[in-house]
Amino acid sequence: MARLERWARWMLPHQEAEDILADYRDIAGDPELLQGLGRPRDVIKSLTQKKPYRTWLVVFALMAACILIPGISPTTIGYPIWLHLFDGGRDWPYGAYFTIPGAVLALVWFRWRGRKEQRLPKAVPILLAVFLICIGAVLLFCWACSRDFEAFLEAWGRMKVWIGPNEDAPRSFHLSRLAMCYGSPIIALLGMYSLVKARSGDRRWAAVYVLGLTAMVTALLVLDWSGRIIIDGAEEAFRQLLVRCSVIAAVGIVGTGVALC
Repeated sequence: MARLERWARWMLPHQEAEDILADYRDIAGDPELLQGLGRPRDVIKSLTQKKPYRTWLVVFALMAACILIPGISPTTIGYPIWLHLFDGGRDWPYGAYFTIPGAVLALVWFRWRGRKEQRLPKAVPILLAVFLICIGAVLLFCWACSRDFEAFLEAWGRMKVWIGPNEDAPRSFHLSRLAMCYGSPIIALLGMYSLVKARSGDRRWAAVYVLGLTAMVTALLVLDWSGRIIIDGAEEAFRQLLVRCSVIAAVGIVGTGVALC
């Protein structure tokens, strides 16, 4: 029944899944009827209408692409994607626009097709708090650099790792760069997980996807810019970066609030 429930909630619209599960709970109490059932996936597949399910798969694939493609871009295997999405010297890299279709699709689809349970899942506010901390850390970094970049360098030591490779740079900054690079795939996987949970459970899991997408894109935007900023005029460059990241963060937070309603 647990497997049957997972497949029903994944492949069927909410009300259909609930009706079918109610019928099969009665069957599960009768051993003779239970023997005639096949595998849970095959049982649900035989009851699934192809067109609505295929529509869901297309929407899911688009939302997954919006968070997975930029998410793997700063890693070794995704470096060619990074060159096209971020590392092009543009004020608004193409990767920044992935927040728009991903967030809009998540909000529209799950408010239209999803269901809202009586209680908010406990993991949702925890993950939202983590992503808010990530966004806050990115904005704080941009603000500190925009205030007095020279003082920031003096306070934190050599920051050449943000400007270009330097073997003498403090290990902590190498680790910071690695955290940004390889934290993105983790956020992308959490976003994928939240999509599955929004489909099979409470639609408010979509808020985790929207805010995770926001946190990831703002971090990648800083990672892109930090590789191009030079010492002279760095404050102004970081002010512009702070504005861009603040715009993305504001839109993402508003979208998160809508998803939670």
